[in-house]
Amino acid sequence: MQNGKYKAVVFDLDGTAVDSRYNLEALQRTCVAMIGREATEEELKLSYGMTAQNSIRYFGIPDDQAERFEQLWIENIMELAKNAQLFEGIYPAMCRMKEAGILLGVNTSRTSREMGDLEHYIKEPFLQLCSTIVTCDKVAHPKPAPDSMFYFLQQHQLQPSEVLFVGDSEFDAGCAKAAGCDFALAVWGCFYPDTIDATYKPNHPDELLRIIGLA
Repeated sequence: MQNGKYKAVVFDLDGTAVDSRYNLEALQRTCVAMIGREATEEELKLSYGMTAQNSIRYFGIPDDQAERFEQLWIENIMELAKNAQLFEGIYPAMCRMKEAGILLGVNTSRTSREMGDLEHYIKEPFLQLCSTIVTCDKVAHPKPAPDSMFYFLQQHQLQPSEVLFVGDSEFDAGCAKAAGCDFALAVWGCFYPDTIDATYKPNHPDELLRIIGLA
């Protein structure tokens, strides 16, 4: 059994648990089709941790084209989804935590209907290890607002100090800070690790075990 500081560890999905940068290629294809140009590398990186709706606003898509943009983006994601995989070390680390009695959760900017590629193409049943999966459509305000972390805390009657949030973006960091939770920056999937404030900055998922007292 675990006897460390944290009773639960919550993971962001894209860029943290899941190496899903194929989403950026899907977004690039959608931009070319819908706005007639390629997105810059900076634009793609900045939009990576956003909800789909916020990404659409970021690219200035008119309201009357937003639904078509999102649908085409999802179609492109599903076409590339065969490339979905977990980052090396994530699944063994999650299994070790689960075995030690630590609650696991997911806090993602995806909506419920945007989870299909993960469920169909990732061979490890990592989502089944999680007690609660908070998608952005379950809360009024997505990351970086604290609503999603508050949702998890309420579901399990935990204090913020008892939960570690692991993510790769400023949106994740802002969410953790606003909720009062410690934050571990997933350097292995982060575009700008030097610019994001975090309680911990593990370079590999294995390091999370030491952070929570299991190694």
